[in-house]
Amino acid sequence: MDVLIVGAGVVGAGVVDRLANTPSIPVGRVAVVDRNPDRAWQLAEQYGSPVTVGSLDDSADVVVLATASGSQARLARRFLARGRAMLSTSDSVADVRRLLGMHGAAQRQNTLVVAGVGMAPGLSDVLAGRAAEGFDRVTEVHVAKFGTGGPACARQHHKALSSLALEWRGGWKQRPGGSGRELCWFPSPVDAADCYRAALPDPMLLVRKFSGADRITARMAATRRDRFSSWLPMLRPPHPEGKLGAVRVEVRGQKGQKWTGRILGASAPPGTATAAVVMGTIELFAGGQLRHVGAMGLSEVVDTAEFLDAVEGQKVVCEEFAGA
Repeated sequence: MDVLIVGAGVVGAGVVDRLANTPSIPVGRVAVVDRNPDRAWQLAEQYGSPVTVGSLDDSADVVVLATASGSQARLARRFLARGRAMLSTSDSVADVRRLLGMHGAAQRQNTLVVAGVGMAPGLSDVLAGRAAEGFDRVTEVHVAKFGTGGPACARQHHKALSSLALEWRGGWKQRPGGSGRELCWFPSPVDAADCYRAALPDPMLLVRKFSGADRITARMAATRRDRFSSWLPMLRPPHPEGKLGAVRVEVRGQKGQKWTGRILGASAPPGTATAAVVMGTIELFAGGQLRHVGAMGLSEVVDTAEFLDAVEGQKVVCEEFAGA
């Protein structure tokens, strides 16, 4: 199986590193393409065979879209016309909506488009599925995330705080970004952080799995400065890579006659977590375990327990809040 990685930033480089250093996965050729050709060449020279510099016309079996959020739906149309399977790492609401809208075209091409293959959405969706196991009825799903990956991720974080947030409350509702402050506890070393509504695509994907839920929300951690400067251009250049990252998922509902809840989380630098999620999905592709056709979210195509085991082997720590 040949893999094309579009984008050689933090996530793309992380995926290349894992593919080049995991000989147990039957991947033939790993091609990299980036709008900055020097970055693609540097990766190819760093790892050597089987990593090569590719092009957008590459005939790879699986395409990983690791470019900036907001640009991936346009690229996806190009690859879909050629019948390529795709993994999108975008956390842009517009990208995810357009990718899911390609379901019919993907079915006609007999291929698979997976939206939200990242820390959140992606790992968060799979954690929600895990948390909901054993529930007779799920009434609420709440997701929160902390941290950003590379510069493109930081810019998307900044933009999301000033945009309208989507929430599911028995129907779609829009709320102002930067509102709804909530103190969320993440796995260590992040611990507690204030989180706010933002333009996050998680509810769009989670409602597909939990269509009977009354509420589905998503929040992101932000400082007071982040919140009040979100309407302005970024005041300083984004950092090259976030060091701390975590995601938290809370599921509430019924088990028999009892109302209960369950909280799961995972911690890793966001770029590391996203690369691990992509790698876990590629591993399933290579093993012939993803036989779905169409456009859908990650939690719709993977086995929850199996996937979390694969991700934990990629330096991502998954935990459950036991509480007192």
